[in-house]
Amino acid sequence: MSQQLAVLQDAYKCFERGDIDTVMKYIAEDVEWRVVGPASVPFGGTRRGRQAVAEYFRQLAEGDEITGHEVREVIDAGDKFVVLGHVKANVRATGKPYETEWVHIVTMKDGLLTRWIEFFDTAARQC
Repeated sequence: MSQQLAVLQDAYKCFERGDIDTVMKYIAEDVEWRVVGPASVPFGGTRRGRQAVAEYFRQLAEGDEITGHEVREVIDAGDKFVVLGHVKANVRATGKPYETEWVHIVTMKDGLLTRWIEFFDTAARQC
């Protein structure tokens, strides 16, 4: 297993147990972080830099209560990864549950995430 893959897997495990402080240690200072979707997704859009990613995690926690998060497959292409998974959550504003599969495209350099892009079924979240 490559060092990059080990770091990536640990970052997801930390996220799944709610350890965002450790996740942040794996984020590069000049990271590009993007959630593709409509403006109605409160944690959507593009962010640049570690502080902006910290804000993403704050907005995500405020918007959704994640009740299940699972990485199902990781495709390793050296410094680039495609991560396939599934999430179950409740929209805090409405209390309504949703679940969807997701895809993350991740670029890493020197053990840090430098680019992260998420695609998920945003219509499922709009319960």
